[in-house]
Amino acid sequence: MNGIINKRNYLLLLIAIFIAIFATPALAAPTVNLDGRQLAFEVPPAIEDGRTLVPLRAIFEAMGATVSWDQATQTASAVKDGTTVVLRIGSTKPTINGKVKQLDVPAKIVNGRTLAPLRFVGEAFGGAVAWDGTTQTITIFSQEYSATLTKVHFIDVGQADSIYIQLPNHNDILIDGGNVADGPAVVDYLQGQGVDDIELMVATHPHEDHIGGLSDVLNAFRIDEIIDSGKDASTKTYSIYAATAKAEGCTWLADNYQTFSYGKVTLQILTGDQDWGDEVNDYSVVCRLDTGDVEFLFMGDAETPVEQALTGNLEAEIVKVGHHGSSSSSSPEFLKQVSPKAAVICCGAGNTYGHPHQETLDNLGNIGAAVYRTDLNGNIVVATDGATFLINQFTYH
Repeated sequence: MNGIINKRNYLLLLIAIFIAIFATPALAAPTVNLDGRQLAFEVPPAIEDGRTLVPLRAIFEAMGATVSWDQATQTASAVKDGTTVVLRIGSTKPTINGKVKQLDVPAKIVNGRTLAPLRFVGEAFGGAVAWDGTTQTITIFSQEYSATLTKVHFIDVGQADSIYIQLPNHNDILIDGGNVADGPAVVDYLQGQGVDDIELMVATHPHEDHIGGLSDVLNAFRIDEIIDSGKDASTKTYSIYAATAKAEGCTWLADNYQTFSYGKVTLQILTGDQDWGDEVNDYSVVCRLDTGDVEFLFMGDAETPVEQALTGNLEAEIVKVGHHGSSSSSSPEFLKQVSPKAAVICCGAGNTYGHPHQETLDNLGNIGAAVYRTDLNGNIVVATDGATFLINQFTYH
């Protein structure tokens, strides 16, 4: 009897395996979006040794490059705006203007089409690439398309905050300016990005690690408008900031739920005239940037009481974590409301505050948010076309 039972169980196991193999649908080929439009291919992208290979000619030509093929040497060449890319089948050492670019896996021919590693193809002419494994979607932003994007720069100013929002048509927003000692570095960074003037400056609250460097920025650029918390401080740093802001002669207002529009992009102030007593962090100006389907939430140093008091739509794909990742901010209930896909923490390496606190990291991990930190990643740049986003050009949520 046991033999019959074992044979029967064995047969059932074989049937179950057969059903699992043939009933499980094959993974769909990845979708490729270039500059907001989906590309179609005669030969779809493929996975090779954990690397995504994409049709080289189709993508290069969609980018505006001229592609040629040498059958004798099995080599593809592409030229665009003075850049020449050469890639030989089977080689892991293509060249860009004669300089070798090392690949993890070589290009191959599939059904008469050349497939090459995604990152190489996307970046060869200065583009940026993202891969979303959840949706099997490849996003490529060409160098030309990048000029139309909104870019949010989380500047590495150590244990301090400074965020530069770079909008199309030379509209610029700066949220905080780091410590006093960070002022020259913030100015240099802005000048390196081609900033000529600043349409809006936001000083979240009067602590030195947020307003300290703003005086240098005010001296270096014309500022059209300043929004701050309306909370003053009896410190030298605040006195210098206030005097410089007054000397600028621009519109200077306290936060009061204002909305600023720049084309299709809107910055909304979510805070107003609340009284938080002596809790200076809680006076932080909280902002939400809406670029379309991608939103950013900037929390300054706001702590849990502010999180509980905020109203309206708080959902955002990217959140600038409050108070440098302190456990006094980023409560589970608040993060559930925001539902971010990525979180940025501005903090200094080896800081004495222990930021970010493990509790905050756990809260972010529990909601599945990817965490980026200036102490580990340096300057963090998020680019979006309003439909999707890339972080540090090479990483996607």
